[in-house]
Amino acid sequence: MLKSTFLKLAGVALPLVLAAAAQAGEMKLALGFASTQLSGETVGSYGLANIASRDSNGEFCLGYADRTPDYIVTLEQDFNQLTMAVDSGGADTTILVQGPGMIHCNDNATRQSRDAEVRGPFSKGTYQVWVGSFDQAGRHRYNLTIAE
Repeated sequence: MLKSTFLKLAGVALPLVLAAAAQAGEMKLALGFASTQLSGETVGSYGLANIASRDSNGEFCLGYADRTPDYIVTLEQDFNQLTMAVDSGGADTTILVQGPGMIHCNDNATRQSRDAEVRGPFSKGTYQVWVGSFDQAGRHRYNLTIAE
């Protein structure tokens, strides 16, 4: 994320762009790990379609989040099945997962759930995970569960 401020030099205000430190939670996971639950809040007005308009399955990447990922997940082995599920208590959430050679996006896990979920095989490597809101102004508390 970039933050603008002004530097005054000899009475002239000059724009100065500062890079803000990323606040992404980082973790490493190996086969057989215990289910992991992370908590957060959807924030941001950056369209996820700016990161990826569609995922590897041709699904649209909908919703809004911060420009920087919420989590960085490194998988130490290939996973035949991995699930990343958002639970916001009924708010309309989205998820975008970008990693080696693939992108997963989801808006609603099922027709009955407005929470997001991605599941399937994941290759060894590092993944960036954004949890967002379907609505640009949406701020929702959530738990993200990662499980085999």
